Amino acid sequence: MRKASKLCCVVTFLLSITGTAQTLSPSGESEPTIYRHAYYLFLADTPNGCEECYVPLLVTTEPLEAAAKSAEQKSCVLIMTYERDSIWHYDGMVLVEPRDIEVAPRIIQVRGRKYRYQEIGSAEALKLFENPLGTIPISRPMLRRAESPGSTLEELISDFRRLK
Repeated sequence: MRKASKLCCVVTFLLSITGTAQTLSPSGESEPTIYRHAYYLFLADTPNGCEECYVPLLVTTEPLEAAAKSAEQKSCVLIMTYERDSIWHYDGMVLVEPRDIEVAPRIIQVRGRKYRYQEIGSAEALKLFENPLGTIPISRPMLRRAESPGSTLEELISDFRRLK
């Protein structure tokens, strides 16, 4: 195997395990992954306690309808919100398999739970990203960091500003 080819494989592997949101172009240069779609996930299963208060936001590079037709899993950013008003916890990257998405009923399975999904506009996503503490006063305990952090809030803001 040539040195350049080995280097490309090593860089791709390191990017995948660190959660850095970049891909390599055919020329070997890194290209940033751009997130363009955001979906609120509404629990379709029976809630545990106040679980319905914490509405997940799934941020993707392509529409879920396209991801459902894909042959490979997609890396998405998962953010837990409180009442869609503020960011409660940044959960980092999650993998979504095409078989986890049911397009007609708009159902997706994430981390073993079933949700109805609803896409939101870039302006609504930006409002949340730019004002992560929201307007509802709540206590925010320290939660452990995401295992696979993915894109930063600043990178998501930049991606969604491009859509305005």
